[in-house]
Amino acid sequence: MADASSDGSDIEAENDYVGDSFTVIDANEEWIHEMFESDTDGDEENCDFDGFHEEWIYEEFSQRAKANLFRKRAGLLCVHPEEAGALDYFELFWDLNMWQHIVTETNIYAEQERDKNPPPTYAPHYRPTDIPEMKSFIGLCFGMGILRLPARNDYWRVGKFLFKTNYNHIMPRDTFNLLWRYLHLQNNEELGPQGDRNADKLFKIRWFVNYLNEKFQSVYMPYGQFSLDESMVKFKGRLGFRQYMPAKPIKWGVKIWSVCEADTGYLYNFQIYTGKDNGVQEKGLSHRVVMDLCTPLFGTNACIYMDNYYTGIELFHDLHVHGIHACGTVRANRKGLPNRLLPKNTKLQKHEFKLAQKDELTYCIWQDTKPVLFLSNFHSPDDTGIVSRRNNVRQKVNVTTPSLISDYQMNMGGVDRMDQMIHYYMINHRSHKWWRRIFFSLAMSCAHNAYICAKDEHPIPSMNRWPNFQDFIEDLSEELIGNSRAKKAVKVCNIERPVLEHKVEKIFTKRKVCRECSLAASGKGQRPGATNFGCVQCQIPVHVECQSKHIMRCYSA
Repeated sequence: MADASSDGSDIEAENDYVGDSFTVIDANEEWIHEMFESDTDGDEENCDFDGFHEEWIYEEFSQRAKANLFRKRAGLLCVHPEEAGALDYFELFWDLNMWQHIVTETNIYAEQERDKNPPPTYAPHYRPTDIPEMKSFIGLCFGMGILRLPARNDYWRVGKFLFKTNYNHIMPRDTFNLLWRYLHLQNNEELGPQGDRNADKLFKIRWFVNYLNEKFQSVYMPYGQFSLDESMVKFKGRLGFRQYMPAKPIKWGVKIWSVCEADTGYLYNFQIYTGKDNGVQEKGLSHRVVMDLCTPLFGTNACIYMDNYYTGIELFHDLHVHGIHACGTVRANRKGLPNRLLPKNTKLQKHEFKLAQKDELTYCIWQDTKPVLFLSNFHSPDDTGIVSRRNNVRQKVNVTTPSLISDYQMNMGGVDRMDQMIHYYMINHRSHKWWRRIFFSLAMSCAHNAYICAKDEHPIPSMNRWPNFQDFIEDLSEELIGNSRAKKAVKVCNIERPVLEHKVEKIFTKRKVCRECSLAASGKGQRPGATNFGCVQCQIPVHVECQSKHIMRCYSA
């Protein structure tokens, strides 16, 4: 797909200078004023106005003025030196407040869980985490998306030289597993009563989602061309708003409505779909979703491209009123389309097209391999473009089409581009917690947005340092880990218990693997022995000859 160029790339923010400060003009307010300004500065005889069209017209179209330029200052809205690293750009979105929030909620959740369900005496002891340790944890998770192994514990293997990693030098396995278990984003005690129909389905990640949405919109402004589509976060567990979309590469999961920059795939705004509200199917869902996602862009003359699930006459009228240019494919059963140019009433040759116009709307039916319908609220019917297609012998040929078709083909792939990039390096280890999938998906979206910001601010140095997104992720992972190295092995749980003699007697009817033999054989490829004997106090299998080792291990905790 060709790269999209932006009409707003050279447009700077319109400011009024007042004293020592700048006052930003509200784009919505200025755009509304312009609606009522006279546009007859030229020759009056050239200003023909035919009034508003009651019906679709099929010939002698009214020529439209060129679409207004994007009103926002585009690009990265802050300044970094050329030597800025991957972490500097990542922390534009994932800043100190985010780190502190995750650390605080993780420690609270760990305390709640360990009070509710005290771990056994031999379980690893949880030491309250801090920001450097949490950064190392996230950095290791990013690394797992690049270096893929079947199971999480495989990253700490030491038995076979060929399959070793350096994870054990950075963080002990038990520490990582404890952080993985207790990772949390919201205090469960703040949730309403169980079964409350009015409870927020996204309670566990609501703060996280709102925080990132605000950051995505305040750090970087795309160059005026956007695509709107849905993406899927893979999850096959039990979840009330899990979706099945057979046409998507990820068929089962959580649906996220996304608005991305058409050229780069920068995630600008998103909304997680949580299914029916109180068991009632929402009417006008696609209309509501598009208006919600486009609200930050009202009055900016942004160009939004969408597929036929969303496109409709009423929606495009509303977007036009709010200063949004919209274009997309449309389904033949939508209300208000010109009846004469519906597929059932029109027969066209290959790559032939017909047009209709009504007020600000332009409608087109184009015969590709099958009839495709397009609708736009800012394209002129007489403007043309070029699209690439294959002929009968599979050779690429250029086909002349109306400009709304060529622009749609050029700018519709932003969300798919973002999905493609983040799923290349997504950590893919299973979890029963649905929100964890969304958490890591949005974390990777932050990294991808940071990569786009770096390339936008310093294109040549960034491309030399990070030719690919993988290079950026590798540097980001290393910078997150920094100088963090594995500390002394975590102690076993220091729960107060009465001092008893650790007697080893025959307490099991079936033979079980000796705990001490299992620990000694770990990573050496040896098979530990089994026994009917065990520690009466600890209730774990132990050989009689391993009794001294077991006692030493218990009292060294």
